[in-house]
Amino acid sequence: MSTPIGTTPVTDFDLRLLRVFKTIVEEGGLKAAQSALGVSLPTISKQLSDLEARFGARLCQRGPRQFELTPQGEIIYKAAAELFSGIEQFQREADQVRGGQRGELRVGIIDNTISDPNCPLVAALQSLQGADLHLRLAVLDPDTVQQRVVEGRLDIGLVPLYRKWPGLEYRTLYAERMYLYCGRMHPLFARDSEPDERELATHAFVEHGYVDGRELEGFAAPAKTGATAWQVEAVAILLMTGRFLGYLPQHYAAPFERQGKLRRLLAATSGYQSSVAAVFKAGAQQSRPVRRLLSALHDACSADHGARPATEPVRGGVTTGGAPQP
Repeated sequence: MSTPIGTTPVTDFDLRLLRVFKTIVEEGGLKAAQSALGVSLPTISKQLSDLEARFGARLCQRGPRQFELTPQGEIIYKAAAELFSGIEQFQREADQVRGGQRGELRVGIIDNTISDPNCPLVAALQSLQGADLHLRLAVLDPDTVQQRVVEGRLDIGLVPLYRKWPGLEYRTLYAERMYLYCGRMHPLFARDSEPDERELATHAFVEHGYVDGRELEGFAAPAKTGATAWQVEAVAILLMTGRFLGYLPQHYAAPFERQGKLRRLLAATSGYQSSVAAVFKAGAQQSRPVRRLLSALHDACSADHGARPATEPVRGGVTTGGAPQP
């Protein structure tokens, strides 16, 4: 019988099992973790059983269509995530002490920021070209970016500032303008006159999965939700079906407007301003690459007249540019 962890020192074997368990949780189950781990399902199942034997507790409920952590599993996963985040941080700092060795910077961003002239990321990364850094850049939905920063899987992220997560620090960089749109196949597209808010309420909207709908009260009439999306491009695809109305960043929608694929509705009253912020772990000592990127982002915003950090008060992450705050 295995000796429980806690009564003996943690071994390299224990660390390997904990990494397997962490991957299983983050991939959403044993079967889903096969590709990430590169081993067979029976091997993963045995490794998980070995870890449970070491702890003397069941860490998760698993079945063909179910994977759920037990209370003990929740505790072990959180501790393992913090452990490996600390190990990675130590390795990065040790590399810098040794000097001459390449550091790593892991950045997560939301999709379709490349079309926003206000976004300072390209200029900031360009200013780091003299640093010996290996960059890892991932395009993800806002909730996933923040979750991975919490877990230590990303060093820094750029996200729209709708709500703040516990344990994270936010540094506002710039703002993007959001407007209400419909696609060419929608019945409102060919209308000569603008619809009123009562009429808008009869049409289905695309809900942004990471936004509390109450944050948009005052910008458009309450309406029924017909679809949910977590990326800008997903919203645009749904709008182009002609079945929905929804909000998009102006910079992203502009080319589709020129092509006659989207129409902006109630431009004078339905827009709102969304702040975009750099997000990183609160209270943690930031590595040198993270500090350099934060400084470069700030400098890029300050140098670009079109990319100044938003200075309007933020409530719920939404600035309105003159409309009443929700």
